[in-house]
Amino acid sequence: MQTSDIKDLIQRSPFRPFSIRLTNGAEYSFENRDDLGASKDGHMLFHFGEKQTVRIDTDSIVEVVEK
Repeated sequence: MQTSDIKDLIQRSPFRPFSIRLTNGAEYSFENRDDLGASKDGHMLFHFGEKQTVRIDTDSIVEVVEK
């Protein structure tokens, strides 16, 4: 997955939900823009869950599923 692809997903207007699957099998869903944060260069994502925040290195993303 290219960093530019991630940046495109984040910046789409209107925002459309998507999920990502990581090399370790973890999966995170981004239902709205408030669920995510990103570094300016797009190499790091943050998933803001109900009770935890997860830092995601974009190099570990193996699949993106658009909803």
